[in-house]
Amino acid sequence: MIERIENFFTSWRFPSFMISTMFLSWIMIMVMAFVPVTDSTWGAFAEDFKVWCFGYDPETGSMEWIYFAMFTFNPLMLVGVILFVWIEPLKEVYAKPAIITRYAASSFALVMVIGASFLLMYEVPTEEDFEFRPNTLRIALTPPSFELINQNEEKISLDDHRGDVVILTSVYATCADTCPMILDQVKRVLDRLNPDEQEEVALMAITMQPERDRPDLLKRVAGFYQLDNPNSHMLTGDPATVDKVLDKLNVSRYRDAETGVMDHVNLFYIIDRQGKIAFRFTLGEIQEEWMGQALQLLIEEEKPKELTEILE
Repeated sequence: MIERIENFFTSWRFPSFMISTMFLSWIMIMVMAFVPVTDSTWGAFAEDFKVWCFGYDPETGSMEWIYFAMFTFNPLMLVGVILFVWIEPLKEVYAKPAIITRYAASSFALVMVIGASFLLMYEVPTEEDFEFRPNTLRIALTPPSFELINQNEEKISLDDHRGDVVILTSVYATCADTCPMILDQVKRVLDRLNPDEQEEVALMAITMQPERDRPDLLKRVAGFYQLDNPNSHMLTGDPATVDKVLDKLNVSRYRDAETGVMDHVNLFYIIDRQGKIAFRFTLGEIQEEWMGQALQLLIEEEKPKELTEILE
């Protein structure tokens, strides 16, 4: 038995099987990357696969191509390694396509069984799966303290809005990708509130390019998105200070030195009246709906006792 196992791994059999498996896996990955997203089980599975593996954004239909490259390159790299290590045994069957076909068929069956198993285990999300569950999602993290400059060249800190509900996010003025979507989503969520509720909510959008985004530029951005009310702040400041705040908020970002384009996360931190980060959301229709519900929930909560006494 041991001799048969050893012969399998040292002969042409193992590399033939693995090369076939890697090649078929590569084909399956390519198919999943470009299969259309539909309402069917297959289409929903493809969408989730692309979200988890390729950083797919359902809102824009775009993928993180670096992830796609990694998933497509790795199988081919493994094939190269196998060819390098087992080149001599493989030469024995190079001219025997019937044998290779048999192992390729086994590989095909394995890949199909694995793929079918994932599809059979997949359940299409129901409306109940998209319900906002504040008790499950709510957190209580302390945000970093900061004092930055808004579009009106006023010094603004979180303490200035203590007792309010705060939407804290990050954008930059020249972003042509997801930053407009971030600001549009904020605008839509705020527009759903009535005037009294809007007075209870503050927006703080910290620039990710403080060396470029000066107050006058941010003022134009705020005006363009109609986020220029007294409670909306597009924040900038000394680059070192701003970067420190963003780092403490775990805002991942990477700037291409040649193009100046920045890849970054798309996050909204919702801070409650007690000054704690209560929820975190991102872009998307469901996330937008949840964010609106979270704001309504937090607005209904009482202000801290010390603030209530001061106001009285």
